[in-house]
Formats: sequence, structure tokens, C-alpha cells
Amino acid sequence: MVSTTVVMPKRNQAYVREQRSGLTSVHLMLNLYDVALASCRQGDRQRLSQALVELIGALNFEHREIAVGLFRMYNYCLCNAKTGRFDLVEPVLAELRDVWVEPLPIAKTTERGN
Repeated sequence: MVSTTVVMPKRNQAYVREQRSGLTSVHLMLNLYDVALASCRQGDRQRLSQALVELIGALNFEHREIAVGLFRMYNYCLCNAKTGRFDLVEPVLAELRDVWVEPLPIAKTTERGN
């Protein structure tokens, strides 16, 4: 199997780390959704699967009802991604991403401690 991992020069890695450190958790989630949606459009199963695994890993099961619902949707997307059914995955992820955009102004204020 051929590895598709992209090796980034150190200066680029530092830039990416710096960019991520200034992001709120909402912005990080939006970035994951953007990667997943772009992967759907590009037909990139591996990248889409990686983004979905990251989204699953970010779930907080202390809020069980919400986390289980999201887990089921992400798992549905993951199963369809593995079979190349991007047409089923993209609308689900697009709608979930829109849910994250709605509270964005509140999240900015809350995370800054204002």
C-alpha cells in the first residue's frame, strides 16, 4: 500500500500550528467539516474517512443523547464514504456544518470569557 501522507516543510507546520492555536473550538469543527465536504466533492475516500474519524473523536459523551445522535450520523457517513456514496454523505455533513455556523457569534464571546 502506498502512503498518501503529505510531508510539510517545518515552516509550513509552524504556520499551521499557529493558525490552529488561534481558532476557537467552533472554528476547528468548521474546518473539519470543510475538509470533509471538500473530500466529498473530490471523491477522496481516505481524506473524508479521516475527517469523519476526527469528528467522531471530538464527540463529548458526557452529553450522551446529542453525542450518540451525532455518532450515528457520522458512522452513517463513514460507511457511505467507504463505498464511495459521496452523494449521500455531502448533504448530511453540509447540514451539520450549518448547525455549527448558527451559534458562531455567541461561541466567540463565550470562549474569550466575555
